[in-house]
Amino acid sequence: MLVARAVEAGYPGKQILFGVDLHVARSEVVALLGANGSGKSTVLNTLSGFVRPQAGSIAFDGEEIAGRPPHLVFRRGIIQVSQARDLFTDMSVEDNLRLGAWVRGGAVAELLDSVYRSFPRLAERRRQQVRLMSGGEQQMVALGRALMGSPKLLLLDEPSGGLAPAFVNEIAAIIKALKARGIAMMMIEQNIKLALSIADRFLILRNGRVSEHHDTRAGRASEEEIVRSIYL
Repeated sequence: MLVARAVEAGYPGKQILFGVDLHVARSEVVALLGANGSGKSTVLNTLSGFVRPQAGSIAFDGEEIAGRPPHLVFRRGIIQVSQARDLFTDMSVEDNLRLGAWVRGGAVAELLDSVYRSFPRLAERRRQQVRLMSGGEQQMVALGRALMGSPKLLLLDEPSGGLAPAFVNEIAAIIKALKARGIAMMMIEQNIKLALSIADRFLILRNGRVSEHHDTRAGRASEEEIVRSIYL
């Protein structure tokens, strides 16, 4: 579904990605692992249009999307949940969710019902201001808002980052449920155990290049081996 070839990207005066190749198949979950500063978030920002690639190709459903602005990438079905979540914290849960379906027109009510079935806690707190919620609950709002956009591919940047253990388990269960529904995902996750419990494949990024790739379905590498590959 997504094929990126020889992608080079970065920021003014600093190149971050050097010839990155990757792909995501339909209904597949791919984990992108690596040390801080290896370029993981830049990969997601480039795929979703927030960073314009300097070279290379990004094809989605057979259509070239490299360099397209984020709102057009979103309309194609690639939706990112950033590590910062980017919520409107003075607005209610439901108003934040509705923003995710801004381009979906008449399907908003049905999408809301679907999200509330997946996130019963959000249904209970639909009128609550987001700023009054815990970090785990805000992460649920961010995931719910992404689902309101009917994604074909979800890009998740540290979905468990900074959460209490109980919420880590809850977010993991939600992501597994999304996988069971056939939603393709690429996720950055420092919690190696969580990543391996969900991902079909994982890539290790080192200094802006894909240094290793493994299929977890063909035999799981140990967490120790993966950590050693990332940091040594």
